[in-house]
Amino acid sequence: MLVAPLVALALMTAGCTAAPDASEGPTPEGTSTTDWTPPADTETEGPTESAALIEENGALDAPITLSTDVVVTIDKISTTTIKPETPGEYAGSAVIVTLSVVNDSQRAQSVDSAVISLVTDDGDIGVATTAGPNEPLQGELAAGAKATGTYVFMLDPTEGRSVKISVNYAAGEPVATFAGRLS
Repeated sequence: MLVAPLVALALMTAGCTAAPDASEGPTPEGTSTTDWTPPADTETEGPTESAALIEENGALDAPITLSTDVVVTIDKISTTTIKPETPGEYAGSAVIVTLSVVNDSQRAQSVDSAVISLVTDDGDIGVATTAGPNEPLQGELAAGAKATGTYVFMLDPTEGRSVKISVNYAAGEPVATFAGRLS
């Protein structure tokens, strides 16, 4: 009756080995397990924050050409009321932003990590949601190619508010920030 548990234990421990003892000398690759040396200056720290991103500013109705030769345009802004379709979805006033990114550079540009945000001049943050006609940017843009994305932000109220919409088409790349008033 003890055969099954013993076989299981044998299978679980098969291939397990103990860590080498430092007194045994060098490992088969010719390096000792005790070769690590602490840095000379223990007070030195690495970077503590990310590098600042370049930000290009413009109006809601004008394209912004970034230093990477990527052109970002807000194609359409509209307001709507989101109705929940499944449990847990947000409901209420929302801003729908449709934008395009054109790659005027000579090399491919990925938009898979694009981050789009909306904030009002008085500090309210548009809460991004997947409800409604949300279709984020995706893929890799060849030189000369264009991608379009639609983003939905919950914001109450929406009418007549001054907003800034920031578009970071790829991690670590410049940011296009559009400013204007919602109608």
